[in-house]
Amino acid sequence: MIEMQEDSPKWGVTTKALVALAVMMIVAGMLVRFQHVIPTLVLAPILTIVIVPVVQFMCVRMKMPWGLAATIAMLLFILLLTGASTVMGFAIVQQLQALFLIVQQFLLDLPAQLEHLSQYTYQLGPWVMEFSQFDLAAVGEQVIAAIQPLLREVSSLITFLATGVIESLTRIIFVLAITYFLIFDYRRIRAVLENISIPGYKQDIQRLLRELLRIWQAFMRGQLLIVTITGFLTYMLMQILGVRFPIGLGVLGGIAKFIPIVGPVTAGLIAALVGLFQPSNWFGLVPLAYGAVVVICVVVLDQAIDYIIIPRIMGTTLNLHPVIILVGLVIGASLAGVIGLLLAAPTIASFFLIGRYVYRKMSDLSPWDPPIDVLAERTPKETILPRIWQALKARWNQSKNSRD
Repeated sequence: MIEMQEDSPKWGVTTKALVALAVMMIVAGMLVRFQHVIPTLVLAPILTIVIVPVVQFMCVRMKMPWGLAATIAMLLFILLLTGASTVMGFAIVQQLQALFLIVQQFLLDLPAQLEHLSQYTYQLGPWVMEFSQFDLAAVGEQVIAAIQPLLREVSSLITFLATGVIESLTRIIFVLAITYFLIFDYRRIRAVLENISIPGYKQDIQRLLRELLRIWQAFMRGQLLIVTITGFLTYMLMQILGVRFPIGLGVLGGIAKFIPIVGPVTAGLIAALVGLFQPSNWFGLVPLAYGAVVVICVVVLDQAIDYIIIPRIMGTTLNLHPVIILVGLVIGASLAGVIGLLLAAPTIASFFLIGRYVYRKMSDLSPWDPPIDVLAERTPKETILPRIWQALKARWNQSKNSRD
């Protein structure tokens, strides 16, 4: 007869360290082995964060069961994705390809243009500038060497979107299926994460997970709204100015908002290059003046978005210094390419949160006095869709009362 053992033997410090090291090695090996699949898998949680507010809105306002709301929201997303890809997809891809061909041609001609520029001497009042004393050709080659790898990656991505839609259909279905199941079981998954318990650290884990979820939810949802607004406003601005490829520039300007600082600057420079090499314009200006007008308008629009729209949508979501964001963009691009660029800011904010917690514990200080998740208290508890609904409802009641 087998004796029943009341208590399982506890692991010692050495056993725990060996198990932790083995798990870390297995995880690292899997990341290296399946690194080409990771960007695809990352899309599913991103889409989940974006679609979950719609499901919550349908459950709260329309009194739908969670499963039914998740199914309807996913079907609406698939219909929207299919319609957008068929109606606008080819035009957007063609204009983006034309834009990057212009940029690549400009970079190829840059050394010759700089060498030609170095032969001239310019005088502005009492100041005389001789460009021959500068090695402009070497500067141009360094600029090309720094920019071309990123352009090649983006260009290959656009080419993939243009020619590999049918080939990637299985991958798209795979991502959508994972997204659907994550949304369908969202409440259960969140409950499991919140119930993760280490003796004595249950409250710490819950607060850290709540703050990490807030960072990623606020970034993805707010950023998606900002990208949409920026893309539409950029498209309208390019149409008003008469710049070629307005759809492509609008899409590029919207996507650029995903990449802080560097993205808007790059999109503005590309718009200026298109205006500079455009054969004619509505205002009858010389190419240099027209390019300057495009740059000024793009800067004004970008500043208006940064100081008027973004604070109202994002608030104090990340609270990161621009230098930290720039360093994170370089590291993210080198580690994960375009996905690393897009997700650098919330990833850095997550590491900073965990780093502050570890520092407090290493220094024998309480992580909650003052709290490291204090930014969570400044953000509204309701999600963005109920807040929009409440604002529209209040505006409607106000106008109705004024008519009465």
